[in-house]
Formats: sequence, C-alpha cells, structure tokens
Amino acid sequence: MNKLLIICGPTGTGKTKLALTLAKKFNGELVNADSRQVYKGLDALTGKDRSNEVSIWLYDVAATDEVFSVSHFVRIAHHAIGDVHKRERLPIIVGGTGFYLRALTTAIDTIAIPPNPILRKTLNAKSPEALGRQLQRVDQARWGTMNESDRKNPRRLIRAIEVAMSESHVPSIRPSYDALWVGLTTFLPVLKERIAQRVSGRFDKAATEVREGLPPILGVDPLLSFVHGESTKEEALKEWAQAEYQYAKRQMTWFRKEKRIRWFDALERNLTEQVIDVVKAWYT
Repeated sequence: MNKLLIICGPTGTGKTKLALTLAKKFNGELVNADSRQVYKGLDALTGKDRSNEVSIWLYDVAATDEVFSVSHFVRIAHHAIGDVHKRERLPIIVGGTGFYLRALTTAIDTIAIPPNPILRKTLNAKSPEALGRQLQRVDQARWGTMNESDRKNPRRLIRAIEVAMSESHVPSIRPSYDALWVGLTTFLPVLKERIAQRVSGRFDKAATEVREGLPPILGVDPLLSFVHGESTKEEALKEWAQAEYQYAKRQMTWFRKEKRIRWFDALERNLTEQVIDVVKAWYT
C-alpha cells in the first residue's frame, strides 16, 4: 500500500515549515490541504509558504470566483498523490482543513447531503434510462457499484445523481493509503501570540491583495474595513488575529476526534528530530 504522510493541526503551529524539512529528508513533495490556499494569489491573506526547493501541489488551483468544494479537493489531491508516487517520492499532505483530510483518507457518509428539491423536480420527469445516463456522466464509479435493480430504480438513481452533484460530494471509490498522521499543537496562550505575530507580519501585503467579492476567507472583512478607512490598522489587526485564533480553537476541537493523529508540541526544542525518527521508522 502506498505511503502518505499527513502533517496537520491548527493554524500558526509551523506545519508547512516542518513538512518542507521532512520533504528534503525523505525525498518528498507537499500537497496543500488548506481550503483557503487553493485560491489563486492571496499569498499573504491565506498565509502561503512557498519554496524554491520543494514542489507544493494544490496552491492556486481555483479562481476566487469559482466554487471549490471537498469533492474538487479529493479529485485533484488523488491525482497529485498518484503523480508523486509514480516518481517514487513521498507525498506529504499539509494543512488544517480537517474535513479535507478525512475525505482524502476515509469514506464520507452521504446521509448529511440534503435533498435538492429543484434538481429532483427536473429529474423526476426523466426515465430510468435517461437517469442512468446522467449518473454515468456525473459519477461513473457510483454507477459501476449499482446492481441491475438499482439501475432501474428512479428513486435510487435520483438520489445518486443528487449526491454526485452536491458541493459536499466526495467520490465513492478512491485509493487506499498507509497514512501516518503527525499533528502539531501547543498551549492556547502561546498559539494566540504566534497567530498575532503571523497576522501582523502579513498585514501590509494582505491589504494590497484584498478586494470585494472574495470567498469568505478570514481577514477579508477587517482588511476591507481598514482599506476603506473605516477602521485603524490596530483595530483591523486585532479583529483578524482574533478570528484566526477562534478558527484555531475550532480546528483543535475537530482534530481531537481524529484518533489516528500522533501529537507533538510545536515548541518542543527537538521537535524536528522527534518527528524524523517517527517518520523514518514508519517509512522504512
């Protein structure tokens, strides 16, 4: 089974820095799993750490006026991981969007995808044969798992199409990986200070990137307020940093439910050496 290293945790813990070090050590390439960093540009606003030495996949894969869902992420990420594996290198997934990471490694229950009454009204007018053709276009893998009875059942065909066309849909068939999860965290007061420092360092450049009509990215509202002269820099900084800190706490709540993660303190003096030892034992 192909290996997959995952570096996760809340914002501000140094995930990308560690991942870049590991990529150099283990002949790896990074695959971004941050839902904000998929958008083109916005480097300072979304905190992208670029590298001239290590390839980073899934930066800048969507325009800011495009809808980018977990389904898009899974499809593109599997392609990137496959490319890295073909060249006998180690794919290192790095990011803090927990749902992306779970969708990449675990089957997601579609029960949470709500009915789409408008779509159903259109589909109800179609024959089972026409529904079958549409399902094959939108989710060939799901069609392939259906038995003959399912393929003639309009209700099941309509639900399968509805799920496949949902923004929350994740492809039903995907590769399996031998995944090692490494998580970075630290004490909340320390994390809050680190986040404030990161936001302060990115503020001026981010202010040149922000504009109306962007996706709901943290920092957009306080930056626009500052750019329009409606708040001071100090006020905007405080509001952005607080939003990032609250987001980090929500990330930790989510990650605590993921039992596969092996946690490390981001401020541990010999953090890199500890993680290298763990990765080496798993990878070799």
